[in-house]
Amino acid sequence: MIARAFLRSSNRVRRFRLRAATQTGPDPQEWLRDHRPCSYWVATRRPFPSLLFVAPLAIAYELAVLGLSGAHAGLELRTGADIWLRHALAALGLADPWFLPLLLVVILMGWQVSRSHDWRFSPAILAGMIVESVTWAVALLGIGRLIDLGFAFLDQGRLPMLMTGPTAPDPRITALIGYLGAGIYEETLFRLILVPVLFGLLRLLQMPQVLASSWAVTASALLFALAHHAGCPTETFTWYAFIFRWMAGVFFAWVFVIRGFGIAVGTHTAYDLLVGWMG
Repeated sequence: MIARAFLRSSNRVRRFRLRAATQTGPDPQEWLRDHRPCSYWVATRRPFPSLLFVAPLAIAYELAVLGLSGAHAGLELRTGADIWLRHALAALGLADPWFLPLLLVVILMGWQVSRSHDWRFSPAILAGMIVESVTWAVALLGIGRLIDLGFAFLDQGRLPMLMTGPTAPDPRITALIGYLGAGIYEETLFRLILVPVLFGLLRLLQMPQVLASSWAVTASALLFALAHHAGCPTETFTWYAFIFRWMAGVFFAWVFVIRGFGIAVGTHTAYDLLVGWMG
């Protein structure tokens, strides 16, 4: 009798526990923790937020070039890095004007998928990326002024942008388009593509990771500085301009490595706009 009562009580306890387990939802705090967007500093380093940040700039640049050039290729409005990347794609049979922006999307999305990054982030970080980019750009302006003091005996004029070909009828519009193109495609070529390639090659040579990162940043910055003189063959060479561009390339590269591609593009674009505004 007692054993039968104990068995019935045990069965009721098991049924109660089973019912509680099937009817009780997840813990609210645990659910919020699992579904909370990642922090600003983590999200901005990921490719998908960078793509959303850069996409409006790229679309505005491409539409402006196509709109002002009409049926022509618009090469007189494009920056050197943009033209070089398009020539490389054209050599592969990809000559459509939208293939280069599409390549940028493919690189960033492939990076996002291959690294299994979390896709969730707060849209408010895009506003934060603008503020951070301007902050880095102002810091670079300050560094440039310090270098300028060290080269006071050299040319003190404004550094030219990496532009090719004749100017458009309205130089202000041409300059604005050039700033957008330089920010997007110079960062794409010299940071998004070149830094990882150089880093990978150095790692294959068994170079330590920290040393490989430093050499990849330095070498990509050197090529960045040399490319400006190749893109502006009529510009008089000065050590100030060359060393500043090399230093700026190192600055942009470390921003890319530490803060991500979107912040690097935003910093480069904001810097060019500030330099253009200050004359």
